[in-house]
Amino acid sequence: MPRKKKQPATSDELVIKRYGNRRLYNTETRSYVNYEELAKLVRDGQDIKVIDSTSKEDVTKAVLIQMILEEEKNNKTVLPTEFLFQLLRVREESMQDFFKNHLSASFDAYLRTKEEFDKRFRSVLEMAVSAPQMWEKLIPGADIVREVLLGKKSDDDRKE
Repeated sequence: MPRKKKQPATSDELVIKRYGNRRLYNTETRSYVNYEELAKLVRDGQDIKVIDSTSKEDVTKAVLIQMILEEEKNNKTVLPTEFLFQLLRVREESMQDFFKNHLSASFDAYLRTKEEFDKRFRSVLEMAVSAPQMWEKLIPGADIVREVLLGKKSDDDRKE
């Protein structure tokens, strides 16, 4: 199997060197990192490129898979078991295309939709807190929701 050529890292990618003993070296901070620290960087939005220190081969994919395995070991389930069975059973070229193009795009769309829903839900809650009288007129029982959210009784309840 021909060896892949080393792809230059883009300016926003953090270059990590992987040594033979599986130690990972952050070239920016000039310090060793573990999988958990690397996973935090990725979660925080940092793109990484992992280069084998000896062969100079790009081993990013293998390290990302190892990071997922480490999460699984720590009972932070990432992938459902049934999905892993399906993944191993299907060995078609079309699956590579599916994973490369469609799965990634679908997951991006899911994350964008979730973010938009969360943003709208927060704005509705903020509006409910800032204008409770309007909500009480529009929605029967809104005073109960306000009480649950704020832990307060309405003005009418206090007068009784």
